[in-house]
Amino acid sequence: MTLNNGTLNKGSATQSDSKLDQDEAAPLRVAALVINMADVMPNELSNEPILVIELDRFTTNLEMALDLVAAGEVVSIQAPQSSLVLMPALVAAQRKLHPHAYLAGVQYAKTADEASNLALKQAKRDLSAVNCQRTLVINNEQVSHPEVDRNQLAFDALCQLIIDIAQRTITRDDNSRHYWFTERYQARVARLNLQFDSADSAMKHAAIVLTQGTGRLKARSLLKAQRLFFLISGTSEAELNQGLWALAAELDSIRLMSENSKITSSLLELMQHNLHEFEISTSPRFALTLQATSIESLAQEIACMSDALSQVFKEKGQYKTPAGSFFTAAPLGQQHLAFIYPGVGTVYHDMLSELHHYFPALYARLEQQGDLKAMLQADEIYHSDKQITEQMALGDMAIAGVGASYLLSKLLMDEFDVKPQYALGYSMGEASMWASLDVWQQPHLLIDKTKSDPLFTSVISGDLSAVRSAWGLTDSDVIHWNSFVVRCTPESIHSMLEQYPRVYLAITQGDTCVIAGCEHSCQLLLKALGKRGIAANRVTAMHTTPALSQHENVIAFYEQNIVPEAVSHPVTFISAADTGKGIDRGVGDEQGQLNPKLIATSIADTFCNSLDFTALIQSATRQGARLFVEIGADRQNCTLIDKILKSSNSEKLIDNLLSPSTNLTSQCCTIPLNAKGSSDIATLLKAIGQLISHRVPVSLTVLQLGLKRQLALQEQLKTTDAANTLLKGEA
Repeated sequence: MTLNNGTLNKGSATQSDSKLDQDEAAPLRVAALVINMADVMPNELSNEPILVIELDRFTTNLEMALDLVAAGEVVSIQAPQSSLVLMPALVAAQRKLHPHAYLAGVQYAKTADEASNLALKQAKRDLSAVNCQRTLVINNEQVSHPEVDRNQLAFDALCQLIIDIAQRTITRDDNSRHYWFTERYQARVARLNLQFDSADSAMKHAAIVLTQGTGRLKARSLLKAQRLFFLISGTSEAELNQGLWALAAELDSIRLMSENSKITSSLLELMQHNLHEFEISTSPRFALTLQATSIESLAQEIACMSDALSQVFKEKGQYKTPAGSFFTAAPLGQQHLAFIYPGVGTVYHDMLSELHHYFPALYARLEQQGDLKAMLQADEIYHSDKQITEQMALGDMAIAGVGASYLLSKLLMDEFDVKPQYALGYSMGEASMWASLDVWQQPHLLIDKTKSDPLFTSVISGDLSAVRSAWGLTDSDVIHWNSFVVRCTPESIHSMLEQYPRVYLAITQGDTCVIAGCEHSCQLLLKALGKRGIAANRVTAMHTTPALSQHENVIAFYEQNIVPEAVSHPVTFISAADTGKGIDRGVGDEQGQLNPKLIATSIADTFCNSLDFTALIQSATRQGARLFVEIGADRQNCTLIDKILKSSNSEKLIDNLLSPSTNLTSQCCTIPLNAKGSSDIATLLKAIGQLISHRVPVSLTVLQLGLKRQLALQEQLKTTDAANTLLKGEA
């Protein structure tokens, strides 16, 4: 049933005036859903009589809808591209429907503050509870073009805010978007302020308060017509080439189609069929992945891959393109898979900001398990001012780094069913390793502990009391501490440390080293070496001699209860604490089992001593790790490992396992799961493609379900277009 607003528009100001006269408006509990043109009405409402209001006067339409909802009706305000369905919250609950949001307060006034205060009062919410506020001023300049309508603008603003709540997405003032974090157990609350710059309305300001509903929008598809992903398997070069050109022929037939919608549907169907065929194949020896953003670019990827295959097979090497296509003729398999966890300082502004659109269920689980906002230090990482992120305290960076690694571990293991054989970490990455791989019972407990424990706030960072004690300084003495990355051998630094007792060789990492200590002394040592150092401008005494005094405190800090199943964990955990002693084995007692004290001691040994990351990677390769997947923010470890493996090639680190003629670099591979400056999804798909080519078991379910939703959307669009065409014909 469609309702005609008639002359109700002139009554909206009167209705608003009557609301203002009330001491306190009755709280609203109105369930809201946004239904886009291509979407279908939820099954729960299929037999429900819905009253339809065509959008023409936004405030009047909304008031009319709310009056009808108060009478128990289900109402839909319809616009050309979408509709807003409103109903009593009780009706939604009875129908087992999950609303995108709830309207909790709607008020009008002569000023913005008055309208906002009235709406919050009606919603029984304090201003402090509002974690998203948007203001839209609708004036004559915005409606100077006939196709732009002020009522449509207001309607779209309300619908977008409801969608954002359902997507758990927030938009900052700079228009960048990221996950909508809240305090644990707190619902999201938003306020929309509308200002109508119009002389025909006495009430120029409207305020709408929305609260979080139980419904969430479905996950976005990782694959689409503009993000193509194909897998081809075979037992030989000839079979792979045959698969490449068979795919090229199918693409040629799709290119001949005249309608874009048919091209899109055909590409999606082809990807779906390709993934299904790959999934049911009998695990042939070789697999390659093709990625592109269009049919034309995919054709180029196919041609380049075909041209490269012969040489790749000859060298038993690998081939990859900037678009993400990848093939290796020497697949390493799951038995050589190692997760590598980065240390402090890799986190960056707005990291991982795209992922929640594609993995909403994962974020929901993480929110239930612990304080996701605190885990990622969201107030600093997603602050509108990048400098806030860059100036994070050591403890905050450590928490965010572990949080990023934890999230990405769960993504790769839970969503794609990828299981590592080995795990290791760079510096504090060892803590991330134990937290992320289901060893500690309650890793979230370390968040508050890290922010408050003197160990991280003043002993090895901040005031540097451990350094003061080692140097014999008083509390009033000023310490100018810094660390520098320098390209030189550790031997050349060691030979000069006696001359500079307040300088320490903190880290050895491939062709570079990190020195730390008194800034002036570090600069003098660099000058004596004839080297330029890159200042890290970070205050931490980890991996220096003064940190040794804190060994027992570090053990006490990290001695956490472990889950019973972790005692005999299937993953081999490799620690720098062991490699520093020349031991090539995983962490464990004589029976190879784990316990809290052993883990904490391993972390303390790593943190309180100079870190030889080169030796750690060499030991890992001797133990069998070959395929290193970086599980954390950015890809700094991948860069370091590539350099270490390249320089170590001539040293024949694993000549018991490889022939002298074998190139170690080609027999190992690094894969970043995230990269600063690149799309989160593009980097993730490249990683998935490389793992598949290395014949690591990877679940394709996430990709397939996304394609299924995309195809359903395309089908609905076809139905909608056909219905519109029919209506135009009847008109």
